[in-house]
Amino acid sequence: MHKRLKGLESGAPRCIIVSIADSSGDAQDLTLFEGKSTTKIDAVGIILAAVYGVASAIPISTFFGAFGVTGSIGFSICIAPLFGILLGPYRGFGYGLVAGIIQAALATVVPTAATALVVQTMVFGPAVSGLLTGLALKRTVEFKNHRLPGPLFAALYLIVIIFLYEIPNYTAWWFMILYMLAVVVALFLQVKQIQFNPDVEGWRRYAQLIPFTIIGTMTDFSMMTLGAVYLLEVPPVVFGTVIFPFMLAERTAAIIVSAILGSVVLANFRDLWR
Repeated sequence: MHKRLKGLESGAPRCIIVSIADSSGDAQDLTLFEGKSTTKIDAVGIILAAVYGVASAIPISTFFGAFGVTGSIGFSICIAPLFGILLGPYRGFGYGLVAGIIQAALATVVPTAATALVVQTMVFGPAVSGLLTGLALKRTVEFKNHRLPGPLFAALYLIVIIFLYEIPNYTAWWFMILYMLAVVVALFLQVKQIQFNPDVEGWRRYAQLIPFTIIGTMTDFSMMTLGAVYLLEVPPVVFGTVIFPFMLAERTAAIIVSAILGSVVLANFRDLWR
């Protein structure tokens, strides 16, 4: 009796063939198992959720409320797109939701993370980002034996957010400029799929993920935007003149930093995403 094992490292395709030699010496295959270990991917999800929670307490910018109340914007905005990029849509949503809960818990005890208590919808930001960024990774995704246009779903979601903002705040329409860019990017990804190549050198390696971090950053930000519009009732003039330059700077930085972080992880842990 002999056994042949292939790809036992976690994350790689796994094949196990069990054969028994009969009296004539001929080997007869009994069973073939094929699958993919997800242990490491789930470990990445847990680590990512914890990092997101901690990063939410590291301030990089400020948020101005309707009545002059200020709060910190955490480094977590650079982490949110990674849920979808590294984990895919479904795990990205699940672990993103865990990350949002961790953020909310920390917000009750850490002052620099307290913005999540003021804008409660922020709790769902990483989950929404994980789902929609993950959907945008491929032109089509499989759901219950159906092939669905992933990037198109992301584009439609962003269009809804734009309309929900513009209806009460049309006098500061330009606040949606990065959302509009994200819509264009999502529609582009529906036509042309981009695959990450870790062997590309220089800045081009990081640039490969920019389309996905644009979508990831803006879908995460959508939860704060809705909260600011419908919970805080921030007036259009504040959106257009006070918040806009801060938003433009912090989200642009987040898009770039997320692409760098994601590229480093994908290039250095290739066995997880083969």
